[in-house]
Amino acid sequence: MIHIREGQPAAGFVAPFAYARGRPLIGRPALRITRRARAVAAARYIVACETHLDIGCGDGYFLRRSPARERFGIDRLLGDELTTRLDFPDGAFDCVSMLAVIEHLKSPREVVCEIHRILRPGGRLVLTTPKRRASLLISIYTAGIEEEHENYFDVESIRALAAGRLEIAGHHTFLFGLNQAFCLRKPETC
Repeated sequence: MIHIREGQPAAGFVAPFAYARGRPLIGRPALRITRRARAVAAARYIVACETHLDIGCGDGYFLRRSPARERFGIDRLLGDELTTRLDFPDGAFDCVSMLAVIEHLKSPREVVCEIHRILRPGGRLVLTTPKRRASLLISIYTAGIEEEHENYFDVESIRALAAGRLEIAGHHTFLFGLNQAFCLRKPETC
């Protein structure tokens, strides 16, 4: 886990693009483009806040740009295991982000439920995920993606996934409509 406080240098992340090793030659440039596009798409839903958790933070590209005063990042490349239990107290975060992560989860409903628990009332879950029709393009620059992606989501499946916990406060597509960003908000009273 990475923990950054305002005014401290960000350290402890994996090397830039460590997750790109073993990818086809076109993989690294394509990942640079998609990483930047995901960050820009998600950033529009990140507001000034006290605490931010980035699940799947990788090399910290997005988390280092967060406006939060206190930032945490977890990633399997850092040795963190994302299970259906996050080791944080109830209401610990104003914002949780998952950029290109939810489609890899075996139990997304349970993870969303756990994120609901650690979000403060009014807190946001910001996520990006590719649409199913993007899988062919992704397979060109990411070998074995068919085995990595457990689920593909659309507005209705995200709404169903969050039902009773979080409300969709924003949604838009990017990268030629092949990817999408969601902002889910925890109600003030729950």
